[in-house]
Amino acid sequence: MEVDYNKKEKIVGTFVIGIVVLMLAMLIIIGRGKDWFKTYVTYYTTFDESYNLKENAAVKLYRADIGKVKKIILAEDKVRVKLVILEDYSSRIRSDSVAIVDSPTFIGSEYISIIPGTSDAPLIEKGGEIPSRGKKSVSDILAEFEVEKTAKMVIPAIQDVAEVAQIMRDPKGPLFTALDSFNKTLFSLERVAHDIEAGKGTIGGIIRSRVILDKILSDLDKLDEILENINKASSKTPGIMGQVQDNLTAVKKIGDDVSESVSSIKRIIKQVEENRDIPEITRSVKNGIQEIRDGVDEIDKVVQSLQENFLIKPNLPPEEKPENIDAGLRQ
Repeated sequence: MEVDYNKKEKIVGTFVIGIVVLMLAMLIIIGRGKDWFKTYVTYYTTFDESYNLKENAAVKLYRADIGKVKKIILAEDKVRVKLVILEDYSSRIRSDSVAIVDSPTFIGSEYISIIPGTSDAPLIEKGGEIPSRGKKSVSDILAEFEVEKTAKMVIPAIQDVAEVAQIMRDPKGPLFTALDSFNKTLFSLERVAHDIEAGKGTIGGIIRSRVILDKILSDLDKLDEILENINKASSKTPGIMGQVQDNLTAVKKIGDDVSESVSSIKRIIKQVEENRDIPEITRSVKNGIQEIRDGVDEIDKVVQSLQENFLIKPNLPPEEKPENIDAGLRQ
């Protein structure tokens, strides 16, 4: 027998089927998010007390959720906890792993934290016992950090700080005394600076005196002229030294000529003693004397030119009046 559905019935049926499909899809999505469709592995652990653990409390590894507390059972004087952990993380549960009760804060909800074991340790079988460690109480934490000992050390320091603050607040204490001395020193410096600026006192008079400043500027101008003359003299020094060297060479040459003339006179005197030829001897002597005079004149000219040099002239001693030896010879 065939059942005929009118148009409205078909629309309603399609709507209901759509709603059911949508709900199934949402259920699947939520279930996957809640790990409803994943496989869990059961483990057990034992604590000395419950530490306020509750069923469905999280089981975490490195603070990431990997399971939950399925059941809490009292066994004699211990608390046995049934854990369900995702099969994906069962390879991290080994014989040296440790389960501890932890909480994000002192007043937060407790959860079980799994400290993973080493890769060399054997795996714990399904339904096996995970070693546990008791949760640290507040007193244990204080004992670990030696809070009491630290407090005993801090209290004297705080008392010392309070005493120092009390001394600093004392108007007759070292702080205010030092500040008063500093203010007086600043006032004295300001007064001295004001007097100097106003031209009072020796230093102020020197600074404000226009005559002294003009004298200093004049001396600086003279110093510039002296430096310029020194530069000019330095630039001429190589040429002057060359001239001096040439004159000394000429003096040496003339001295050699004079020595030669003296030798000639000695030779002539010797001939006089041997030959007695007076006229010839006289002529030779006169010629020799004339050569000596010419050489001495040349030397005198060279010496005079050296004396006129501006580098040599200031260092010469005062001139002495020479004796007239030529007049004696002529007589």
